[in-house]
Amino acid sequence: MKTLLEIISTSTANDYTSTAIASTVTSAVYRANGTEETITAKEGCALVLVVDGVQKNLLAGASYEVEKNFSITPVKIYRIGGPSAAPWSGAKEEEKATYYFRQALLVNNGAIISDGSVTDAITGGTYTETSAEGITINAGGAHFNGILLDNGTKYEIKNSRFYAYGDGGDDLAGWGTSIMADNKSLLDLKSTYIETAGAIRCALYVDNTSIANVTDTVIYTKETPDTYEEYKNLVPAMMKRVPFALGMEGTVRSLNVMADGQGRFKDCIIVSTGWGAISTDSGTAYDVCKTYALDVEDTLSGIGTLEVAQEGKSYTAARKINGVTYGFTVGGSGYVTYADSGVHNRYKNVEFYSPDYIQVMGSGRTGSSYIDSYLQSGHTAFMTQQTGGGTFDFTNTTIDTVDALLQIKSGAANTGFSNIILDQSTVNFSGTSTRCKDGILVELVESDDAGNPGITTYTINDHAEEAEATSSTVSDCNADLRNGSYNGDIYNCIYNYKQVLNVSLEHASLKGRISSSTAVHVDLNGDIVPNGTVLNAFMGSEEYNHADYSAKNGGQTGDCLIIGRFCHTAAPILNNPINVTLKDSSWKITGDGYIHTLTTDSLADLWADTPVTVYVKALNIGEISYADGTYKEGNVTVVVDSAEVIAADNGIADAGQTYGNVTYTFYAANEGGEPDSKAITLKRQNYIDGNLYFTMIPSEGYEILSVLAEGGSIIENTAGGELSAYKSALCPAEGASSMKVCVTVKH
Repeated sequence: MKTLLEIISTSTANDYTSTAIASTVTSAVYRANGTEETITAKEGCALVLVVDGVQKNLLAGASYEVEKNFSITPVKIYRIGGPSAAPWSGAKEEEKATYYFRQALLVNNGAIISDGSVTDAITGGTYTETSAEGITINAGGAHFNGILLDNGTKYEIKNSRFYAYGDGGDDLAGWGTSIMADNKSLLDLKSTYIETAGAIRCALYVDNTSIANVTDTVIYTKETPDTYEEYKNLVPAMMKRVPFALGMEGTVRSLNVMADGQGRFKDCIIVSTGWGAISTDSGTAYDVCKTYALDVEDTLSGIGTLEVAQEGKSYTAARKINGVTYGFTVGGSGYVTYADSGVHNRYKNVEFYSPDYIQVMGSGRTGSSYIDSYLQSGHTAFMTQQTGGGTFDFTNTTIDTVDALLQIKSGAANTGFSNIILDQSTVNFSGTSTRCKDGILVELVESDDAGNPGITTYTINDHAEEAEATSSTVSDCNADLRNGSYNGDIYNCIYNYKQVLNVSLEHASLKGRISSSTAVHVDLNGDIVPNGTVLNAFMGSEEYNHADYSAKNGGQTGDCLIIGRFCHTAAPILNNPINVTLKDSSWKITGDGYIHTLTTDSLADLWADTPVTVYVKALNIGEISYADGTYKEGNVTVVVDSAEVIAADNGIADAGQTYGNVTYTFYAANEGGEPDSKAITLKRQNYIDGNLYFTMIPSEGYEILSVLAEGGSIIENTAGGELSAYKSALCPAEGASSMKVCVTVKH
């Protein structure tokens, strides 16, 4: 006989956010088949409801039909947290959600913590303090963790199933994750299926020197159609959707590897319907920890939908795991993988599919290597922003993309520099692009980074025609093409600072245009987007749920796709030089271009089907440097004009903006007040606390006499981890929108 369970009322430890109400219940009044009961948890505990082996939300007004049994269990809260990143949504300190971690199984330092576990939510199989096999954990409510491994626990999970339906709490903290490994724990996850459905509901979370070895496992995370009120009230607001600055939509990441944690995947399928599949976030730099954050092999991953393959149905890709063939269909919006903060990732023999980006890299000297892989993108395959010298390295890899292979964002909003190496690889441009008819291999562009993850608008402001020559520089970017035949254009359109793009061909051939350029934003039809146009993130509406990005009247559903969508026009060099070097290589030129230095073995290495002209500042053929003049080889004309634009020194040594959208500028000048932008360099990193961490380095022969900050303060850096590499922190003053650091030097 079924039992009707009705929740009449609850008391909570934290009742000012809907996020906390679901997880901090301290007492409840309920009715079961007409009999009213009251249950109260001891201090330091919270109540968890389980119905027929499935955890459920213990909320006033809820009712459940019970087939077999139910339990309301007081669980001791061993982990209480709060937002792990800045609350850019503007929540007051006292109104932030409090994270009460509740889980089906808590294993701490190799021991099961019975009063911290809700084992009624575990069905089937067996589990001990070291392993679990054949179990099922089913979370049917928000913010409930499956298994939490803490403090050096070594644990094996195999042949098991995890389900989590309902919104997560914070995927930067692991709150609501199916499996979480923290604080030097070691997880071996084998032959397991994990499915989640909800905003910010991660399947796997790895943090603080923990390692997850994952094999023969399927991870599928899905967005859910919350009501507008449910979505709006979900705290923390800033991480319930992909940052608008990245130019995509989505509300869930399949996994997160944090700090110096490691995620090692082999023979897996990892799919998310929107935002991200294989992610790191706020990691510890490879230079510090010397380990890969992500090491992925023989794995299928993408943005789209996943199901057990149906006979006769066509899929983007299919793969068999544990005897079951799954069909994957690309769709939605998002990136496959992400890396930041200087972490390094390795991918071997992987298949990645995305309607937008394969990978985004941000902040620090972040790098990724792809070996023997196939990658498919429906937009721009790879994008970097705020990077500090990291490299994409491709070996024997095929990339299919529509618009571009690599976009490097730099310039006024956020300076950045990164590199790419293509070796024995293939790049194909297919589909219809409104940006470039021949495809773009590499582009160095003025960043249209909208700002921190809480910012949901961006105003178009393309103004290359107003640019003036400057002596303020950003470090070079490099593109090396080796051992292959490559097609596509290469552009540098930086104009707010001076930044060089070095292009090298070695035992390679290239068909395309290389040139300094100007660029403007274009829409999906290829029409110029006028300056002043405001792009808006799609945040849902009263009528349309947040996850339905195709809703006709549900908000600005397409604006995000204009982020990063530039169309280039070859133009004379101002602050955007390109240096091109050919070694045992050839270049088939498809359009006129402007290059600073062209170095090749022979003019015969340059050719074209129709007449083209390349304008250069310096031409080196073999060991000979050519004088100003005009030189022809077949259809190719090279015009050498060594005259340079002289730029006055404005004293700007570095500039950018913090995660809190506070701009900063470092000015250098001598004792007499004369600007000297070359006097210092900065090693720096923006961090989620809103500060800029940096080490100021005087150039050779210079001495720093004084440093004065306006709009903020400079303090000695005492932060550990990845931030320990920096000597100082620049902290914005309350309410400040800009900071200025004046550095006086002696030479």
